[in-house]
Formats: sequence, structure tokens, C-alpha cells
Amino acid sequence: MIGDVKSILAGETKEKDDPTAKPLSLMGHKKSSTKRPETFKRPEKMHRELYNLIGNAETKEAGAVVPTEIRKGFRQLNAQLAGRPARKYKWVPFINEARNDNLQLYHWQRVDKLENPEPYPFAKFNKVINIPDFTDEEYEKYFKVAKWTLEETRHLFDVCRRFDIRWPIVHDRFDKEKYGQRSMEDLKDRFYAITNELALLKDPNCEPICFDADHERRRKEQLNKQWNRTKEQLEEEEMLLAELKRIEVRKREREKKAQDLQKLINMAEAPASPSVSGTCMSPALGKKKGTMRQKASSAAANSTTTFNFNPVDISVSAIRFPEFKSAGAHLRSQEMKLPTNIGQKKLKNIEVVLSKCKLDMNPMGTEAIVAAYNEFRSQIILLLELKSTLQTAEFELETLRNRMVEEGKEPFEIEPRMRISTVPENGLDPEEVTGDEGAPATTRRITACIDTSSSANPLLVRKRKLGTGSLDVTRTRRT
Repeated sequence: MIGDVKSILAGETKEKDDPTAKPLSLMGHKKSSTKRPETFKRPEKMHRELYNLIGNAETKEAGAVVPTEIRKGFRQLNAQLAGRPARKYKWVPFINEARNDNLQLYHWQRVDKLENPEPYPFAKFNKVINIPDFTDEEYEKYFKVAKWTLEETRHLFDVCRRFDIRWPIVHDRFDKEKYGQRSMEDLKDRFYAITNELALLKDPNCEPICFDADHERRRKEQLNKQWNRTKEQLEEEEMLLAELKRIEVRKREREKKAQDLQKLINMAEAPASPSVSGTCMSPALGKKKGTMRQKASSAAANSTTTFNFNPVDISVSAIRFPEFKSAGAHLRSQEMKLPTNIGQKKLKNIEVVLSKCKLDMNPMGTEAIVAAYNEFRSQIILLLELKSTLQTAEFELETLRNRMVEEGKEPFEIEPRMRISTVPENGLDPEEVTGDEGAPATTRRITACIDTSSSANPLLVRKRKLGTGSLDVTRTRRT
């Protein structure tokens, strides 16, 4: 209470001292007449977290999140048509450049554009298919067959040219009364056979259009059978598909159990049969160490060399393509994707072999094609490993043969099937594949396409392994 009195007295004293001071009212100051700036309120049903993320922190302007037009739009606005004169139009004829029958058409055109008429804007959408033509001499020389006459073939090409190779219309408009009944596959087969021959006559390197009439007939027959299935057949098919899924699930479970069992067997056998190149050796191998050194020294004294080859592990050489075991749909073409751990050397060899065999790098992803395509590429990698191993064996045999020549001994002959470095670029001559003992079994055309060259010279690698002084084989042990 005393503080309030002092503040009142202090206010009065200040008012007396300051002539510009306003009189103090005991009822309080009046509210200021200035309006507060309008702030953007959070819209209804909008979460607070979303509201804090949008707009400026001070103004909270939502931008394009909420409509900024407060008026009701064009419903309350009248069209501003006054102030300029209406344009004049005239009903005039025009020419459609896409037509060749001189048809006279009319449309409304602005008067100011009559002096410089523009081409018909829709004429550019008239795409005409260029169908080749042939002469009578070409027909007699290249296209004459017993089932088709010249007049019938020309009629087919005229109908195709008239209806832009729309085969249902071509088949319907084909003159069956004059030339007999022809199926759509027969018309397609005849048309594409002649167009391919004409294209090859003009350009021998062009790619022909592939059409298999027999395959098309079988496809339509299968579709008709599938369409004409009864309700009982559909139910039986669904039951068989469900049973097939259950069989596949049980098969995967058995394979998984077999893999787990094999892992346990390998883990149990690992201590009993350790690797020779491991960090530890069994006592039996330790006892044989001295004997092996004695054999190596005696081999060096007799100037003979023992060569050891490691067989190719097919399981390691094969490509592991991605497997989709989880539920859900996926593109079958993803099953053909090569894994990322394939080296550039193997990728290059796969591309070269596919190019030499004229195979597509990305074929149609059907089940049979995917399985065959993946198996073929795995065989390419396996063939690469086999060729590398055979080259190593050939090098070792050649080294041993040269050593025997230097020592004055009678050298042995290397069989032709062991010769891989002398295979020409296009493979062996078929006459060399005689089937005799020691002769190659195939022409090795795909093997000739595979490149096994590496950055390191095999002779230098061999010298580094065996030492520069001699070619004696020694066994080392890591400590």
C-alpha cells in the first residue's frame, strides 16, 4: 500500500517537473488505436509439426500449401469482352496435304490470315509407311514360288500399301474370291520374306525382320485353348499351381537343411584334415617334410622338374546369379543381372563371346531363355578357367621338353589337344577334328574368342615362384 502511494506521488512530481508529461489517470490508459499486423493462423486439421516446417518463422506464410486466392474466382467475375472489336472469320475451302484424292474441305478461317494461308496443321500426323516395290525381273529371279503368283503378290503389296500394313484389315480386304483363302500368317510370311530379300539386295548388312509363321500359328492356337478353358479346368489349374508352390517351398527347405548339414560336416572334418598351405601342419606332414626335401634335392641333381597343377573348381568358377526367394513380384530380367564381384576380364570375355555368337546382350526374359542364357555365361567363365589351366599345362610341358632337348635327351611330342596357344582366331579347321586319340575334340571356335592374357608374364611369375637360379620345386611353410 505504501509503495502504491509512493508511485502515485512520484508520478505527480514527474508530471509537475515535466511540462510535456501527460496527465496521469487513475482509471488507466486507453487502448491504443493502432492495429496489430495480421498473422497467418494455422489452418484447421493441420498438424503443428507440419505448420512449423512451412513458411517463414515470423510471418508463417504457407506459400502454395493452402490456397491464397480469397475470392471465389471466375464465378463472380465477368468476362472483359468490351474494349476491342471482334475478329472476323470466313468459311473458306482448304487443301489437306496428307490426301491425294483432291478432296475439297472447308473450315472457318480468320480474315486477316487469308492472304498467307498456313498448311493444314494436322497433315504432319499422316505418317506413311514406305513399302518397297519390285519389278517383274526381280520377281522371276528372286521371289518366284509355287504357292504364289505374280498377280497375287502384287495384290498383297497393294493392299498393304493402302491400309498401312494393318494386318486385320489387310486380311479382311484381301481378294479371297479371286486368289483363294489365305490366313493372316501366310500373308505375313509372304510379305516379310519379300521385303527382307529386297532389303538384302540393297544393303547386305541390314538386319532382316524376323517372322516365324509356324510359331505364330502355335501361339494363336495356345491362346485359343487358354481362352476356351472351362471352369473345371481353371479350378484344376489353380489347384496344381498351389501344389507346385508347396512343392517348391518344401524343396527349398530340404536344400537349406542339406546345406546346414554340409556346413556342420565340413566344420567337423576341418581339424582332422587341415590344408597344406595353412598356418599349422599335422605331425604326419611334419614327418614327411624331410623326405620331400630329399626328393626335391635328388630331382635337382638329376636336372628333372616335378610339376604340380591345381584342378579347376567348377563351383567357384560358376557365376552366382541373384535369387529372389522373398515374396512379391519381380522382373525376370533381373535374374540375368551379373553379380558385382565379376572382374572386368571376365565381363570382357562374356561380351566378346556373345558378340561372336551374334547373341543379344539383353534377351527377352522368359523362363527358358533366362535359364539358358545364365547357363551359357557360366559355361563361358568355366571355359575361361579351363583355357587358363590348359595354357599353364602347355607352358609346363614346353618347358620340360626344352629342358630335355638341352640335356641331349629325346624330346617327347606334345599332343594337339594340349596345344591351346596355336589355335587360330577363327578356331581350328574341321578337318583337324578327326576323333583320333590325342586330337582335339572340337574346333574350339569359342575358346579362340576368349582372352586369358594378364598383366604379368607367366614365365616371370614362374621364375619368381621357383627362384632365379634353378627350376627346383621346393615346399615352403608359413610361420
